[in-house]
Amino acid sequence: MIPITFKKITTAILLFASFSLSAQTISSDRPGVGDGASIVLKNKFQLETGLEFARYRPGELYMFNQNTLPIALLRYGLSDKIELRLLQSYFVTDRPKLQGDHSNNGFSNTSIGAKFRLAENTDRGTQAALLFDLGVPTGSQEVALNKFLASLRHLFCWNFSEQANLTSNIGVYWAEEQAISLTYSFAVGYAINDKWGVFIEPFGEVYQFDDFSIAIDGGLTYLLNPKMQFDVSAGSGINNDFYFIGLGFSWLITK
Repeated sequence: MIPITFKKITTAILLFASFSLSAQTISSDRPGVGDGASIVLKNKFQLETGLEFARYRPGELYMFNQNTLPIALLRYGLSDKIELRLLQSYFVTDRPKLQGDHSNNGFSNTSIGAKFRLAENTDRGTQAALLFDLGVPTGSQEVALNKFLASLRHLFCWNFSEQANLTSNIGVYWAEEQAISLTYSFAVGYAINDKWGVFIEPFGEVYQFDDFSIAIDGGLTYLLNPKMQFDVSAGSGINNDFYFIGLGFSWLITK
């Protein structure tokens, strides 16, 4: 099976997400695999977009590239405790060693979802939220699964110092006619200064509670201003053969 099957519930379920640094107006769910526990400000939109280039080798003679050009996540603060989410991607997939060169391009399934704030303790620097996503089979037949996919994750963030935090995601995902699978990620973020941040994140899944996979990624963020953030990241499998690199931009849209 292909690793990283939980990337934001699109077709191969492409994932990217984040840690949040304290003292930032914008709190992005990218880069990385997990999502932060923060909610977009009420009545505000936030756009998070980027590019990802990935290579997978599930078998000795089977290798393919899957590039996402782009990934686009739109978040909207419905209230102080609820945000709505819409995710769409465009895939370019190449299989250079599978019966000759072959390429498939097309849109992913559309993912719709909501994040619910469960608790926040400013004295302890902790936040908790629940994130639900539903992948709707609207994508191109060449690259998208013709199935509904759903996920439910518990998100927790702990700012254990003024410069460092820990973000965890624990949850499940499932598709039509498939058993439930477990997904997890644990990210440690560190603010180098008021502009630059770094993170490292082990993540993985237990596919249908049988096939265990683990991987790791890390990257940099740069805060251009309180409303805009750039990022770059890269990751690799530990007990499976794949790697990816990505770069992106997040924008909190205000008047």
